[in-house]
Amino acid sequence: MNRSDIEQLTDELIGEAVLSLLKRKAPVSSMALLTELRNMQAVERDPRRRGALPLIVAYIEAVMTDKSEQETPTTKRQHKESAQMMVDGMSASGKGKIH
Repeated sequence: MNRSDIEQLTDELIGEAVLSLLKRKAPVSSMALLTELRNMQAVERDPRRRGALPLIVAYIEAVMTDKSEQETPTTKRQHKESAQMMVDGMSASGKGKIH
């Protein structure tokens, strides 16, 4: 199987998983997608598709891990900045008055 065949199969399997979530009106998230792909793997009879599913799951998990590691400092900084703006706003607007 060449690279384009693998990419096409990957796209098809992810598409099927997302479509299944949408049909059930389930939330579509990375975790829901992973769960659905794992469920598909458990019942898949085609050896080629069954072999591709763990690779897809591993890839999505790796992307999620990389993303969470990259976002953590940014998210912390954003929360800190938001909190600081709220504190600054409260102290500036209050000017010592109690309502």
